[in-house]
Amino acid sequence: MSIVKETPVPTRTLLQTDAPLFDALVGYANSETVSFDVPGHKMGALNTPFRDAIGVQALKMDVNSMAELDLLSHPKSVIKEAQDLAAQGFGADHAFFLVNGSSVGIHAMILAACKPGETLLVPRNCHKSVIDGMILSGVVPAFMQPDVDDHFGISHGISVEQVTQALQENPTAKALLITYPTYFGTMTDLEEICALAHAAGVTVLVDAAHGAHLKVMDGMIDPIQAGADLVTTSMHKTGGSLTQSSLLLLQDSRISADKVRKVTGMLQTTSANYLLMSSLDAARRELVLHGANEFQRLKPIVEEAVRTIESGTQYEVLKCEYVNGRFQQSYDWTKLVIRVNGLGLTGFEVYSLLKQRYGIQMELAEGYVVMAVITPADTETSIGRLKEALLDIERTCTEPHVLHSAWTVVDSVNELVMTPREAFYAEQESVAIDDAIGRISADTLMIYPPGIPLVIPGERITCEVIQHYAYYERAFGTVLSESKRTGSVTVVKGGY
Repeated sequence: MSIVKETPVPTRTLLQTDAPLFDALVGYANSETVSFDVPGHKMGALNTPFRDAIGVQALKMDVNSMAELDLLSHPKSVIKEAQDLAAQGFGADHAFFLVNGSSVGIHAMILAACKPGETLLVPRNCHKSVIDGMILSGVVPAFMQPDVDDHFGISHGISVEQVTQALQENPTAKALLITYPTYFGTMTDLEEICALAHAAGVTVLVDAAHGAHLKVMDGMIDPIQAGADLVTTSMHKTGGSLTQSSLLLLQDSRISADKVRKVTGMLQTTSANYLLMSSLDAARRELVLHGANEFQRLKPIVEEAVRTIESGTQYEVLKCEYVNGRFQQSYDWTKLVIRVNGLGLTGFEVYSLLKQRYGIQMELAEGYVVMAVITPADTETSIGRLKEALLDIERTCTEPHVLHSAWTVVDSVNELVMTPREAFYAEQESVAIDDAIGRISADTLMIYPPGIPLVIPGERITCEVIQHYAYYERAFGTVLSESKRTGSVTVVKGGY
């Protein structure tokens, strides 16, 4: 039997002005190839309403893996080049394209860094994907309580003091996961945290889903620069790529690239979408080449809008001086967090008003605030439209008064009776939420966005959890869980 040797792919010098995967995909889409390959729409050959809506070119670029377009699970040519350029652009040793969103990056980081039964230090205001990663990996969580901001009704990042305490209380911890920036844009001293963790032999994982743009912003420190070992960042959120496309960045002194590649290959689809991957390549080029100038353009526009929104109104906007002064953390001004409860309205009500009356879609609402995400796609016109809408709401609110709710922000950690994985695989039953006090949850209860849990699998459900649940149900209409029945929760059978 003869053995066919693979022909080495010649290396070429690439610059950040290049987009090798994007260019190769466009070239193939324009090649007039006759397809007998999947996907079955055959590069948009059939005239359909869907094709009319999204355009023929998009379907021509929705193709399968082939020699000239490389293979995500074993990249050797244009995907490898695109990933290498992403690593270079973000200052990492390696970059991995993610087509299942940042959630799969979070799962991959935990699986790559921890074995079953090992301890993961994690902030309580982590994203749901972290909890799911615990179930997949079998790690034991040790939660750290973030700084709670009762004035804005939100939580911020984990302090250096909290990390120091957690490292002392969990000397065998394997990894530390930090959210940086938080959903609301606050950033702890990640450089000091990385130094503390590394000195204790702990690997640092960073959920930077909302921080893809930090690398190109003046005065900001991105997670790789701060010393993190593995970083997941949602290019689709603030970097300009298509929804569901993200990056996993690696500094390989503590975890090998082969280990990360094996884990991502295990978790991701074998039919990686080329539109998503090419959008990562193209967005990286735009962000690296033009991002700094774009954010410099936007900053004075946002600063002027903040002054106008706050001038003589009941509004208050979260600012760097406030975050630094009260919580010793820095702040990303592209997260426009506006405190609205001085109007006598909740954030949920203002969120709905902005959408229904003014056609403005905000990123999220909480009890006291609404939040807009600012990106290079914004202009003076778009920001001005938001500003004028908020001022109009202020004018039409006749009886301003401050609302206060005890259930606006979650500020406690529940008792962990069993690991999330043990609860997931335990015998379960569904009960009415009001009858669940004292039971062990097999669900993750949360509001999304931001997807921060009220209770996770393995924790005891308390009266406070139920009260938070009821508050969100009244205010926003739904609290997400794994249960199929509204007003119910899945719990572990038996007494604990």
